[in-house]
Amino acid sequence: MQEELKIFYQIFTTTKDAIEKFMNMLDPVIQNAEDEHERLYYHHIYEEEEQRLSRLVVLIPLISKFQQVKDEKEFSPANNEFNRLLQELNLEKFGLHNFVEHLDLALFRFTDPERSSLLNGLREVSYKDYQQVKQMLLDINSRFDTNYVDPHAHHDEHHDHLDRSGSHSIDTHFTTSKKQKKGFTVGSLI
Repeated sequence: MQEELKIFYQIFTTTKDAIEKFMNMLDPVIQNAEDEHERLYYHHIYEEEEQRLSRLVVLIPLISKFQQVKDEKEFSPANNEFNRLLQELNLEKFGLHNFVEHLDLALFRFTDPERSSLLNGLREVSYKDYQQVKQMLLDINSRFDTNYVDPHAHHDEHHDHLDRSGSHSIDTHFTTSKKQKKGFTVGSLI
């Protein structure tokens, strides 16, 4: 679990920085919007990312705390704080998905070289991070005696617009067990 925590920490600190850059770019657009539609549109995206930022401010220290844990028994469904960590990670996986879509939406409007370059860079990293987090959470679930089904899997089915590579496979060293079992799942309240 320590290796996954290290990767989660890197991904979500990177995501936090990316959200802050994105919000800094949106702020003057909202302040100087040409009409109410434009202001509301970008304000809505801004607020969603602001909420994510506030969750990451809590999640990142929680990941860091579990990075210090040496007793493997702490990484158990019986540990309520570990359950909370896994639930927050699952929520932020979905947040990464939305962030990629927010970046895509912004790319329609911000076509100047400076902003489109920034957005494309943030998007590339965020999409890769989303795929990795998704796969890691599937792998973590397979370790627990579980019949886990990703509640957000439908967001990827028939939504290949997120994947710009032309390939829809996930390339990570984490594997998913195809054997279905009953029990604890990441994101469950059990």
